[in-house]
Amino acid sequence: MKLSPLLSGRLPWIGAELVGRIPVARRQASRLAIEKYANAVPPRPRPLTLAADYTTWTSLTDRTYSGRHLPPSTTPPEELPAVGDVVALFRRTREIPSTDTSVWFAFFAQWFTDSFLRTNSKDPRKNDSNHEIDLCQIYGVNQAKTTMLRAGYGGRLDSQVIDKKEYPPFLFAARTPGEELRFVPKFEGLHDREYLLDTVLRLCPDERKKSVFAVGLEHGNSTIGNTVLNVLFLREHNRIAGILEGAYPEWDDDRLFETTRNIMIVILLKIVIEEYIKHIGPFDFPIEFVPFMADNAPWNRTNWCAIEFNLLYRWHSLIPDTVVFDSQRVSTRILVDNNPLVLDRGIESIIDQCSRQKASRIGLGNTPAFLIDRHPMCPDRESVEERTVGLMRQARLRSFNDYREAFGLGRLTSFTELTGDVEVQQKLARLYGDVDAVEWYVGIFAEDYPRHRMMGELLTTMVAHDAFTQAFTNPLLARHVYHEDTFSKIGMGIIEQTHCLQQIVERNSRTCDKAYASFRIE
Repeated sequence: MKLSPLLSGRLPWIGAELVGRIPVARRQASRLAIEKYANAVPPRPRPLTLAADYTTWTSLTDRTYSGRHLPPSTTPPEELPAVGDVVALFRRTREIPSTDTSVWFAFFAQWFTDSFLRTNSKDPRKNDSNHEIDLCQIYGVNQAKTTMLRAGYGGRLDSQVIDKKEYPPFLFAARTPGEELRFVPKFEGLHDREYLLDTVLRLCPDERKKSVFAVGLEHGNSTIGNTVLNVLFLREHNRIAGILEGAYPEWDDDRLFETTRNIMIVILLKIVIEEYIKHIGPFDFPIEFVPFMADNAPWNRTNWCAIEFNLLYRWHSLIPDTVVFDSQRVSTRILVDNNPLVLDRGIESIIDQCSRQKASRIGLGNTPAFLIDRHPMCPDRESVEERTVGLMRQARLRSFNDYREAFGLGRLTSFTELTGDVEVQQKLARLYGDVDAVEWYVGIFAEDYPRHRMMGELLTTMVAHDAFTQAFTNPLLARHVYHEDTFSKIGMGIIEQTHCLQQIVERNSRTCDKAYASFRIE
């Protein structure tokens, strides 16, 4: 019997939903999927990093340098297209919406990856992160910064109440007109002041700087998405700390804080695996959080972010040109450096509205102009996309086909195999001449993909490989760590009952309306 096109198109989703409803089947299918992607390439340690072009003790041990999956390219720089010509491939010619991905997903992706893909501002070979999923967005990247951000009682993070709603404290002290901007004394040293003001907040209007919050990372206030998620997770931390304080009155501030942080990190890991990676995968396959998954796996090695992982997450094309807020269509520029918008609308309204609007489609020719062009106020500074292509060139990454081969996908033989878009084929042919010469960063965004995916085959494989091998290896998920002694009985219950951001939003909602949070638009 021949199925209708509508039904046949729905069959994979129906199959995924059925697997998700059968616990044993979901667990086994999740294990198979995780193992498939985790074993796509040999496990860490990698013989090379950006420290040197050959294996050294530094390249094997010094994690301040970004790792690399493949040896550097031997193609002479003069044989590569000009950076400007490569950047032009990404420029949005007409906005193409995603199939089912929300703006809320785009916000979460940026907030999540900014915590471990932190290119050093002075030496691009280096990564300033801890290479872990550790919620440094709200806790900071080291103990000294964490101490600054703590309240000092009840295991809480420091916070303030504005219009009966909880927010992080402000970073900058109140000042009179003309007075120099300075940190609140408690937060001196939380961030590099020069870098924060001259780079991160250089385009932030002066009147908005007074509402910058004290959070774990320098870019924590750079978009309303970063701000909203930091507020949400701070509230959840303090909510759980309050529950633990009531249940374990004999615990001191340190134990309450550390146990709450353990719980929070595992909750984030669950959301990343069961909601975020689920949406990235084809047909929203119901992947499951499986503790101890990595215990006996050959890929259970010390986490070490690779330069390719850093660059493949430059999903700039997800950002639409405009969004609708309170029935008014506005430029997405309004989403940048705008904590007053968060304070005015509240995080629930922003989450809800962003969850109901489509992001744009990942791919070439769909990146908004403000990420392509240099800002007129800073014409001497490279644009976001220029810096990204420049970093790829500095790392001397190999070709797209070399990475396809390394990840077991096979080499493509023509531009038509790479993409069915004739215009893109022609542009790539003019720049590269041969599909074997296409640079990796260009190829992963040029590669065609069907509607049930949100990115091309190589990009999906590399995202899944690095995500699985760096999420499931978190020390909190080890068999001898993942138990009540680490999280408490109550904490284990909170972890087991949490599967998505919707639940965290509902627990911390300060409005009468039911908040809505979704990565997928039906």
